[in-house]
Amino acid sequence: MKLSASLVIFLALQGCGSTVGGLKQSESSGDFNPITLASVDPQKYKADKQVCFKQVENQSAKDMSQNHNIVKFRDCLIQKGYLLLS
Repeated sequence: MKLSASLVIFLALQGCGSTVGGLKQSESSGDFNPITLASVDPQKYKADKQVCFKQVENQSAKDMSQNHNIVKFRDCLIQKGYLLLS
């Protein structure tokens, strides 16, 4: 009985790893990978993320992991109409 309960919990947690309540995470990870709604077209979102990343990278010679650059990246996506949830 303990094994089956543990297995159910494990499977439930695995399922929550990729989608959470209609939310979706894209392929890459880190601060430059905000979660958005599952209804967003993944190809368009990925292309827009690349455009925003290049835009911030060109505007700043600093390390892209700096909080200021992360905020600028997220602001770029918000200006494109995305709802960021992370």
